[in-house]
Amino acid sequence: MKVCEAVLDYLIKNNIKTLYGIPCGTFSAIVDCIDDFNEIELIIPKNEGAAGFSATKYAKISRKLGVCILGGSVGVANAMNGIAEAEQTKSPVLIIGGYVNQPDQNLGAIQELEGHRLVKDIVKHYTVVENEKETLTKIKEAMEKALEYPRGPVFVGLPINIQRQEYTGEDIEKVSIKNGETDYASLDKAVDMINDCKNGVILLGGGCRKVSDKIKKLEEKLNWRIFYTSGGKGIIEDDYRLNMGNYGFCSTKLASEYMKRDDIECVLALGSQLGELASNYFDKTLFKNRKLIHIDVDKRVFQKAFKADLPITSDLDNALDYLCKIDKKDLNNDIKELRNKPYVKDHKGLSVRLLYENITNILPKNTFYMQDIGLSMAFAYKYLSVPKGGGFECNPTYGSMGSTSGALGVSRLYKDRVIAVFIGDGAFYMNVMSELLTAKKYNMNIIYFVINNSALGLVAKGQKMVYKRAHSGFYDEDVDIHKIVEAMGIPSVRIDDFNQIKDLKDLLKDRKGPMVIEVITDLSENIYIDRFKTLKIETK
Repeated sequence: MKVCEAVLDYLIKNNIKTLYGIPCGTFSAIVDCIDDFNEIELIIPKNEGAAGFSATKYAKISRKLGVCILGGSVGVANAMNGIAEAEQTKSPVLIIGGYVNQPDQNLGAIQELEGHRLVKDIVKHYTVVENEKETLTKIKEAMEKALEYPRGPVFVGLPINIQRQEYTGEDIEKVSIKNGETDYASLDKAVDMINDCKNGVILLGGGCRKVSDKIKKLEEKLNWRIFYTSGGKGIIEDDYRLNMGNYGFCSTKLASEYMKRDDIECVLALGSQLGELASNYFDKTLFKNRKLIHIDVDKRVFQKAFKADLPITSDLDNALDYLCKIDKKDLNNDIKELRNKPYVKDHKGLSVRLLYENITNILPKNTFYMQDIGLSMAFAYKYLSVPKGGGFECNPTYGSMGSTSGALGVSRLYKDRVIAVFIGDGAFYMNVMSELLTAKKYNMNIIYFVINNSALGLVAKGQKMVYKRAHSGFYDEDVDIHKIVEAMGIPSVRIDDFNQIKDLKDLLKDRKGPMVIEVITDLSENIYIDRFKTLKIETK
């Protein structure tokens, strides 16, 4: 068995079913033998940027290992945003970078640039295979590092000449996955602290994926209201009984007002870094005169912008089970208030707010929603109500436009579900437009809603608020994206009136394969974006 075959065999042994990457001479041996392994596939996007985001989004949402296979030079460079997001979101991703022949190194070989030099300050662990015997040992070590808490991306450089050699190393056991630690002594203190507080709130971060049922079980005993950070949207369905919606970035009015109450004695923060967006832009009053219990599997997140009364390094699975020892609280915290002010038309174009408020009645209940970076993101956080059985993904903290090219990875995770991607025209042109052809090639059930306002809307609004003017280059002429998509042979419609939104239900019923809905609007619809106020603060 050659090394290239041994690598694929080992990935399959560890239940890896999909690789993302664009073929390159430096890992051509691996690509050549993929067709000999029916248990694994290679998704070939149009740009390595999409490969990086696809592996990262797959890993982030599934909590399993995502795998990218890239040219160790230009491929890695093109995928850097996806790799950086994996680091920022603590998503376990293995990047295998093909290197030039060892005898040709340092001689000016084609595409010679060692990928580990590019990623060494981002990944958790990097290594380069020096001989064929150590190949699987080094890949196993990297995979275990990726899956060890706190999780993150890892990199293995693999020269092409080694890929072609016969593998004479040992038969390596499957990857051993370690659970995160659980600090039961501190959890005992948390139980006592919670029992001593009458009313409080539960704050959900992105680390709460896969533990939503346990959060509900705890909340049923606490009867404390819930809100989520930008990373926690969709983890608990929005119509859950005590869910107030998003807090911080484009907070719902309900969550923002509730957090001003004097009777909140405790904030139980779960799986959140309590960063800028999660804390309403480092609002120092958020935890004033309140106990803060901060639980996360990564001890590095503690005692930064906010000093917790009780920081607890614990696996959330175990921690939530343990916290259910608390006394049941007899509280009536039922939500009677509206989440947001009623809609009033104060603009010219199609209402983006109404699009988000109504789309969940049009798409299947188990639709997985993905939101790109841009002005439409603000409407998504404030007005999109994710139903039970659905899901949501966006990362405004890293904030890379075009990250929804990673829908290719989510589609491989949920092959039988609709993936609804919301993206502005700016991000669409940047890194997603070409991936429509990838979605078509692999018949992925992705519906792209392109919010076309012919501008870099978020930037334009922000610049005007902060600097009282916006650069003319932020605005573009109207381009008919609908016609571009039709030229690709992909179904598409163009809508510019709210009544047309309702007509989408029949059009999208039982839809298979990709489709694009171009939504024509303008910049006249108002939405308050808290982010802009932080840009106005003068530093001393």
